[in-house]
Amino acid sequence: MNSVQKTLSSLLVLAGVAFTAMPVLGTAASVEDGLKATIKGAFDFRTAIVDQNKRKGSEKKVSKNHNDFAFDTRAAIMAQLENKVGDVTYGGRITLVPTNKSSGSPSYNGSHLFVESAFGKVELGSAFDAATTMMVSGYDVAAALGDAWSSYAKFDTASMTSKGIEPEFATTNDYFFGSLLASNLDQINDTTEQSRKITYYTPKYNGFQFGVSYIPDSANIGIAKAKEQGIKPSVVEIEALNEVWVIDQNVKDAFALGLSYEHNISDGVDLKVAATGEFAKAAGKAIKKTYSTDKEQNKDLEKNFVSSHKLSNLKTYHIGANLTYGSFSYGLSYGTLGKSLTTAEYHKNGRNTHYYNAGVGYAQGPLGVSLSYFKSEQYKNKLDAVTLGTDYKLMPGLKPYAEITYFTKKGRPAYLTDEPKKKTKGTIALIGAKLTF
Repeated sequence: MNSVQKTLSSLLVLAGVAFTAMPVLGTAASVEDGLKATIKGAFDFRTAIVDQNKRKGSEKKVSKNHNDFAFDTRAAIMAQLENKVGDVTYGGRITLVPTNKSSGSPSYNGSHLFVESAFGKVELGSAFDAATTMMVSGYDVAAALGDAWSSYAKFDTASMTSKGIEPEFATTNDYFFGSLLASNLDQINDTTEQSRKITYYTPKYNGFQFGVSYIPDSANIGIAKAKEQGIKPSVVEIEALNEVWVIDQNVKDAFALGLSYEHNISDGVDLKVAATGEFAKAAGKAIKKTYSTDKEQNKDLEKNFVSSHKLSNLKTYHIGANLTYGSFSYGLSYGTLGKSLTTAEYHKNGRNTHYYNAGVGYAQGPLGVSLSYFKSEQYKNKLDAVTLGTDYKLMPGLKPYAEITYFTKKGRPAYLTDEPKKKTKGTIALIGAKLTF
């Protein structure tokens, strides 16, 4: 590990000479001005064991050819160059994506430039907005992984679908821009990073800090083919009704806001509170078409067109608080997506989404234990999840962990009002180890 870090550090220093030689605020900078190269990395190996009822045939498989369990890895490496000239610190972060699923943590993801001074910090091109980085939730006090269980639960089983459509559920606290699943509104193209943005954070003053991000276009991910990227439109094929719905949930002119407050109440007692939100104009629409056996034709907005419907603008809110009292930590949060990016013509069973999250954690020496609860309702579909987790700092940077989650869900597709609500439940165990440096 030391040889790898030395090699990468040498390369960063060589690359940084040209960067730091540029004038900053009229002052010529050089390596002697305080160039600092930092390398951070993380690797997470986990075993996922899934036990969910009402699964049949291939639905029972955790991987393609195995029913009982599967291995999963997450990895990231981040290199940061920074220099200080007078009272101004500037630099850049470069994130390398290895041949594993990249980490979802803002600490390791999101290449960008930054400038920081007594007036605050500006980030140019970061993948993570102010609402995401400043959010406080009940999962913040969790040991092990917290909300990772939702990546392994199956929501598209035959027992849950109606007329070939699966019901919609909110499974995490994440917002539209902050989540790789875009708050379950739709999938973001997993071959790219998220939309480009400009973010400003004020300095902390008496425990308060404010942050704001501007995102011109959720499909603007910083490459030439931006029109083909961003959030993929949903294509909902309802052969039984001879209908197809193509729902484009991209947004434009978006702002993500965050306001946080931290206070040391007394020795060993700390409080952190944050209110965050996202606001944007809907850039896409919900298009209704007649069904075709040609799947590509179903994606074409012009062929078999029936009608077009506006989507509501993006408006999300979240408030959370964490309290640490000695060895115990408590977390509580509430969030809502409101009617964001929905339309009454398709979301007939309801258009609102909201969720609650609570947790309590205990840490003593290298041992951490926590109990977390998550409850959500999306389009009147309900989900409950309870997670018990533990981790242990075995060596510096090495932390084995284990957690088990029991969840229940009940719902029906938002478009089908006459279908009965269907239920399922399951247990997901995650066992693994994380290495950070």
